[in-house]
Amino acid sequence: MDRSKIMDEQANSDLLSSSDQLLTPAECAEIDQTLLPYRDRFAIRVAVYALRCLKQIGQETGQAIASLKSDQIAAWVKQDQQVQQSEAGKPGFADWYVDILISAFNPLLRTAESAGVQIEDLSLQQIIAWFEQAVRARL
Repeated sequence: MDRSKIMDEQANSDLLSSSDQLLTPAECAEIDQTLLPYRDRFAIRVAVYALRCLKQIGQETGQAIASLKSDQIAAWVKQDQQVQQSEAGKPGFADWYVDILISAFNPLLRTAESAGVQIEDLSLQQIIAWFEQAVRARL
């Protein structure tokens, strides 16, 4: 299935499905309402965007997100047309992008385990709750 069909099917199904922007205004507002430290709100934003990308990778590869390996994520990123266009103007962009996705993978996995759901089924509220719990544990 081509990337545009997958993106069309995902659009508007829930807050975590908007692929035409990093985050929706509603997602940003909900994250900002947490009043968590900036670094944690930023980490939530990265996790939400990474989840969106990982869902796309999982759908295209036919694999559950939890079973994706870092080399599979890297291979997908490096063949993605949008990434290739960005890479043309910014050498190293693809490697940076891979690092972002992989760095968000573990918190998403822990969030899903904590919520008792598959990563694909995580909601924004579950992601926020996990990060809030992690901040409380640090204090």
